[in-house]
Amino acid sequence: MKIAAFALLLALPAFAQTSPPPGTHGEPAPSAEPMRRFEWRDAQAGFTFVGPARWAGVVQAVRLEHGDGVRFVAGGKTLLTLHSGDEAKARILVASGDRELSRHDGRVVTITPGDDGEGLGLSDDELAAAVQWDGAASGEASR
Repeated sequence: MKIAAFALLLALPAFAQTSPPPGTHGEPAPSAEPMRRFEWRDAQAGFTFVGPARWAGVVQAVRLEHGDGVRFVAGGKTLLTLHSGDEAKARILVASGDRELSRHDGRVVTITPGDDGEGLGLSDDELAAAVQWDGAASGEASR
């Protein structure tokens, strides 16, 4: 009996020096991953277009060569074309098939839908929340 107790006492310090299993107290927390977000800013028009997280790292914004706007492209396909301008320009764009997305303080944003490439197309709810105007009060609906 004394031999068993002595062997047990010798073994305890060896077990105490082993590291705790993963997930227990004393282990460092995993590194935080940055929130994935897609944003495109039009400083001249005064708004930011915020896309869904699934666009981050996949979709690129390509400025239009003629006019105020941008194409959002993924895998060689245009997902959406965004135009901004004043009331007169917006009337012309809407008459040519664009859809009015948002308006604020005399500026209007219109879109031309493109391909729904691999589930990257935006729903109506995502489009409604996509444009954030500079100077708009928090929670203010811009239409």
